[in-house]
Amino acid sequence: GYDAEGSYSPNGRSIVFTSQRDGDLEIYVMDADGKNQRRLTNGKGEDGGPFFSPDGQAILYRGDRRNDQEQNLQLRMVQPDGTNDRALTDNALFNWCPFWHPTGKYFIYTQANHAAPRKGGKINYDLFMADTKGDGLTRVTFEPSFDGLPVFSPDGRRLMWTSKRGDLKEAQVFIADFQMPAAMP
Repeated sequence: GYDAEGSYSPNGRSIVFTSQRDGDLEIYVMDADGKNQRRLTNGKGEDGGPFFSPDGQAILYRGDRRNDQEQNLQLRMVQPDGTNDRALTDNALFNWCPFWHPTGKYFIYTQANHAAPRKGGKINYDLFMADTKGDGLTRVTFEPSFDGLPVFSPDGRRLMWTSKRGDLKEAQVFIADFQMPAAMP
């Protein structure tokens, strides 16, 4: 089966991961030694890409409750015990690859509109940020090609992401200094 997309808790004691062991992609958590595996999500559609918050008190992930993964995914948050599973986005867009800002107050992610490709049939992916309630949506990149898979440095001063900017045929890794957008609360 599929067991992948794992990440450690900040204290290194737990691992959150995606698994298809019950027939649908869901989020699971286990002790770092592989013991005490338990399922956190139970929604219809595929869930994946989980990351613990910097304080270890929440898990951010992508979820497909509409069962139309090719068109849209939503960002969700759940507590490490599986309670308080809630949507942070609710739109007809493809919201993907969420990653926490080190403050734990914000997250960055990739967004695209699969229903409305650009000229030439290409879908544009850009980076956006929001707070942990899903509010304060702010666009971070404005590249007409692919920008995705964002991660912050541990101090939040640098942003690394994958991009095809400059008409690259294959995606490359980019790193830039990061300054919190003024629009973020």
